[in-house]
Amino acid sequence: MNAEQYFIGQIFWNPMILNKVCVAQSDFLGEKEQAIFSAMLKLSADGSAVDELSVSKLSGIPINEVLGYKTGNIITSTWEHYQKEIIDTARVRVIKKVSESICSSNLSADALLEMFDSATEQTRSRSIFKPIPLPVLIENSITELQLRADSKKMPGLTTGFKSLDLAFGGLQKTRLYYIGARPSQGKSTLLMNLALNCDAPCIIFSAESSGKEMADRMIIRQGRVNSRNYYNGTLHEQDAERVITASSLLFEKKNIIIHDEPNIAIGRLVSIAHDAKRYNKVEVVFIDYIQLLSYSDASRPKNEQVSEVSKRLKQLARELNVPVICAAQLRRDAEGKKPQLSDFSDSTQIERDADVAIMIYNIMDPDGTVEVGRETYLCIQKNRDGQLEDVRVDFLPQFMHFQESTNYSKSR
Repeated sequence: MNAEQYFIGQIFWNPMILNKVCVAQSDFLGEKEQAIFSAMLKLSADGSAVDELSVSKLSGIPINEVLGYKTGNIITSTWEHYQKEIIDTARVRVIKKVSESICSSNLSADALLEMFDSATEQTRSRSIFKPIPLPVLIENSITELQLRADSKKMPGLTTGFKSLDLAFGGLQKTRLYYIGARPSQGKSTLLMNLALNCDAPCIIFSAESSGKEMADRMIIRQGRVNSRNYYNGTLHEQDAERVITASSLLFEKKNIIIHDEPNIAIGRLVSIAHDAKRYNKVEVVFIDYIQLLSYSDASRPKNEQVSEVSKRLKQLARELNVPVICAAQLRRDAEGKKPQLSDFSDSTQIERDADVAIMIYNIMDPDGTVEVGRETYLCIQKNRDGQLEDVRVDFLPQFMHFQESTNYSKSR
């Protein structure tokens, strides 16, 4: 008796297993096992008895064959082990099938990589989630609280802004953070600042800017060098020294990885993020920005594509057990006014998926530019575990830098 047959027998002896299973009908290789398992699921959903006769009638499998699954030497308590074996074997089949297709294909290398990423995305990320008794969760929560109290550390990685850290406890595992702004208002700069501030192994997906542009901005920010002089090459002697010092400091940050693929497919992003977690031990994922990520079905309306991408990013944060911070474009009619949660462009799914949503609000000059000394707020428009707050910061666009402001922040 193989694993699939044994698992079916376990369910016959204890139909309550059906209320806990994660295995799908398609995970079974045997056609009989598929038919029997499908009948079991339907009978259970209808509230009917899951017995040999009912399963035989519904599946069309002869009763004498169905009876063969319920032998007397089956141990039901090991059902999770057999479920995992069935799922793992099914994942192997998917990987082998797509590998065979790749071997027989004449497509380009990039197209083959895209084929593999798309075909194995669900297989790669598939996890078994099972119910956990409340007392166990309470015990875990109290243990973590005690550890935080003893160490006096906040739950997540620092943002580099004391007010933000106090508002939502830093960048916490399994959570999805969105940074919203109109173009040229600082969302990419803020994302880069957070990556440098958190001081943890991270990967930055830059779908908009090249890796070289990202490196230039980091040097400008780290050295507080005027960006105009840097790009024009008109550096004063003091600026040149700052560039050298900044470059040396950044050269030591080997824990930051930058992937600068334009219009990267969400499946490929997920695949690379999983690899970065496994091989580079990344603790946080940054993405710039969601509307530039492509979805596998380009025929669907843009809002549906962005919606599916957002849901996948939410799932990614849980799969990797890391915070995911993603920049997002705001709608055109959000220009010149304080952004609201409903201002995310292309999809309302973004605001639903966000655990924390931060909007950049620059008090603009009449000519529509951001000037040094003007007021800038990081408006926390959504915070699942805390209050909403407008955090006053100093935005220095010529230095690609956000910093804590000595002025006030406003709670709402």
